[in-house]
Amino acid sequence: MKNEKLRNIKLLAPAKVNLFLEVVDKRIDGYHNIRTIFQKIELFDEISFEEADNGIALTIEGASLPTGHENIVYRAVKVVMDYANVRKGIRIHIKKNIPVAAGLGGGSSDAAAALLGACSLWGIDISFNELLVIAADLGADVPFFLYGASALGLGRGDELYPINLPFVMSLLVVNPCIEVFTASVYEKYDSLNNTKMLLTKDEKDIKIIRFMHSKASIENIGGFLYNDLEAVVLRDYPVVRELKAELIRQGAAGSLMTGSGPTVFGVFLNEKEAMKGALEFEKRGYKVWVTKTLRDNKIEG
Repeated sequence: MKNEKLRNIKLLAPAKVNLFLEVVDKRIDGYHNIRTIFQKIELFDEISFEEADNGIALTIEGASLPTGHENIVYRAVKVVMDYANVRKGIRIHIKKNIPVAAGLGGGSSDAAAALLGACSLWGIDISFNELLVIAADLGADVPFFLYGASALGLGRGDELYPINLPFVMSLLVVNPCIEVFTASVYEKYDSLNNTKMLLTKDEKDIKIIRFMHSKASIENIGGFLYNDLEAVVLRDYPVVRELKAELIRQGAAGSLMTGSGPTVFGVFLNEKEAMKGALEFEKRGYKVWVTKTLRDNKIEG
């Protein structure tokens, strides 16, 4: 971290998709061990930070969210203040472009940006490893947003190994305008864990190992995309299944629900093909983004 004081800064906090997500088992602490491939995409929340005399003042545009201790961004900044014994205050404004409770990691990304923003604003020098520990305490996905564009996530998703995908993908991201909460999805997943609705461990191992060894290409990506949590969400929310099928009909090489849903994405051979598919979803009133996967870390001004 640069040890310099900035009175006003603005950062972009990117969304993510999961290209692969396997639920390994349930932990003693109630969380789940997973194996996942995180991938940042070009869809961003915009966050500004301004020094104030005292306290934390958080405002949010584009979503109805709490602005006090219940908010992960507020908590992230408070941790930095306490860590460095900061006597000054801060004003934070978030312009939400990433939908809430959508499987795109918007809250976690905002929290990571808040850690970086607060440290830069106040000139606080925290090592990367210390920052990772703070991030993991805030939420399992938060550490990923301090890393590069792609990573293999193990444990709760906070044990990370950066990877480099050999290609940039054009994505059509579709949100059905419903909220699905992660805790509920995992609870229902546990009840399905031994049913035939899930792939065997061997099948999952083959998929992720081949993906990690660059066997996947844009043309054959559909055979590698996988998400254990689809078994729950597709059953309870048929619209998600319909969106996945429609993406394939529109020409996607593969489609998948990201995270705990309900957002789905389709991988297209090029941006032009993705744009054509987007028009149909927009007509139906869904939230739609034509975007690309990132090749580098993108929390920046």
